[in-house]
Amino acid sequence: MTPRQIAIACISPICFGMGFTIAKPALEQFPPLFLMLMVYGAIALYFVAVRRSKVTTPWLSILVIASCAVTIQGAMLFGALHELPATTTSLVLQMQVPFAVIFGWLLLGETFDGRKTAGTLIAMLGVVMVIGLPEDKPPLWPLVMVIGSGFVWALGQALARRLGKDLGLGMLQANSYGAVPQLMLATLLLESGQWSSVVSATPWHWAMLAFVAVIGFYVAYWSFYAVLSECRMDEVAPFILLMPLVSVLTAWALLGESVNLAQVAGGFVIMAGLGVITGLDRLLTGRTADRAAAGQ
Repeated sequence: MTPRQIAIACISPICFGMGFTIAKPALEQFPPLFLMLMVYGAIALYFVAVRRSKVTTPWLSILVIASCAVTIQGAMLFGALHELPATTTSLVLQMQVPFAVIFGWLLLGETFDGRKTAGTLIAMLGVVMVIGLPEDKPPLWPLVMVIGSGFVWALGQALARRLGKDLGLGMLQANSYGAVPQLMLATLLLESGQWSSVVSATPWHWAMLAFVAVIGFYVAYWSFYAVLSECRMDEVAPFILLMPLVSVLTAWALLGESVNLAQVAGGFVIMAGLGVITGLDRLLTGRTADRAAAGQ
């Protein structure tokens, strides 16, 4: 990856992490699917009224990609976030990285070797530690929903790489067009209290929603899809590893959430496993060897 690609790739986890944490208090006001509908509705309206670029991805592909990357993923993730601390949710969500590597192998023909298998098992061990070690254990069903959301998100990104014809913002535009009717139908069928949440919302609630839409989705996905259009999935996905660090710090600073020892230990194991998956360990070892050779 070039320095420009690396710089762009670093933007998405920072924006994802901050937007993810700010979404937690926003979900106390707005139903999860309805919140997603407002976010993607605003993004779609921007593309229709301001940007006005043409979408080239076939509509059937758009609907399939959006159902995984937006509708199903958002319903599971934000539904779980309503029941779990942002710190726990963010750590467990990192299972999306090994899932992305696996789908890159299955759907995109990228390599999947023993190193990636070992890294996936290590990352799963870290998730088990986060779930099982704390004295006050988080509820199981929301955790399953988080893992499921990571699975369908990774599938959606692999499908976007395989089926998508639009690059960067174009893929976000296509997803917003495909997601809006899906989210509208889903929130009407599965949720209630949408109008009351709108009329009772304060300026602070609307400010949080705007932050989630602009930073947590628009800027985050612009940078993610921009670099995904140029690089392999197993090169791009590892940058999401920055997300839990940003989420945990934001949750601690803004929401007053604490981090227990089990989360710290499990988080380190998850990162170690993901480092093995992505070859970070070999990169660091190689650099150390190069420096030692240079010193000789």
